[in-house]
Amino acid sequence: MNEQLHALVEHTIAQGVGARVFPLSWNGRRIWVKQAVPAKQKVWHRLQRFLANITGIPLLRPTVSPGGKAGLDSEAATLRNLAAKGILVPDLIDEGAGWIAIGDNGGILKSFIEDEVRAGNDDKVKSYITAAAKALARLHMAGVSHGAPLLRNMTNREDGEIGFIDFEEDPNARMPVADAQARDVLLFVFSIQREFKKRPELLRAGWSAYVTAAGKDAAQLLPLRKVIRLLRPVYLILRPFRRWLGTDALNGLLAYRTLRKSLYRN
Repeated sequence: MNEQLHALVEHTIAQGVGARVFPLSWNGRRIWVKQAVPAKQKVWHRLQRFLANITGIPLLRPTVSPGGKAGLDSEAATLRNLAAKGILVPDLIDEGAGWIAIGDNGGILKSFIEDEVRAGNDDKVKSYITAAAKALARLHMAGVSHGAPLLRNMTNREDGEIGFIDFEEDPNARMPVADAQARDVLLFVFSIQREFKKRPELLRAGWSAYVTAAGKDAAQLLPLRKVIRLLRPVYLILRPFRRWLGTDALNGLLAYRTLRKSLYRN
């Protein structure tokens, strides 16, 4: 423990920072402090667990953070594990009773992509999406999963590499790794569709880059195919009503269609 940093964090929190995650300057670098949050377990998560049990599909299990110190301990352990495997995650600098301090891992990738979309730099936009997909595939090839690999939880680092942040969820402890990775893929492609719904070619580019990097025989594609097959009746029921669906439901249908066409085209 760094006593000076520890005292600085505790003093800053005592002053009332007004944010659960906040930056600090320490030894000439920017670091981030994440405070503990209450448990996020909701009724929906109990339903999700029920569906996972009756369908026999582990990737449907809820992976919500336990909150409190247990949640922080889990994230700290995940950061240590991923760093040891060579994954580009923030370094764990210090820990307190209700917080952890981590290094800066670059700017939010989603923001970089949005800037390039506004500037009309299509080639750069596509390069960011494919780089993110390849980074996720490398993380999976290390034998782990992320838990929430959304574009807002990926970073564009100063060295030009794609990094990862936000490990509050830990699917690795709740399901087989292949299922956890399949869940990652679903969340990743949905994130692309949700953020750039008018650019379906970006979803296709991200998905194609991931499969090329991970391999068409990657173990995580097996549970992914299983859940895509299970969801087909839901897709067929909702498709005629797509003009009346909410944004997330519609984006889910579009992402589902892309995955199904690729996974079952043969």
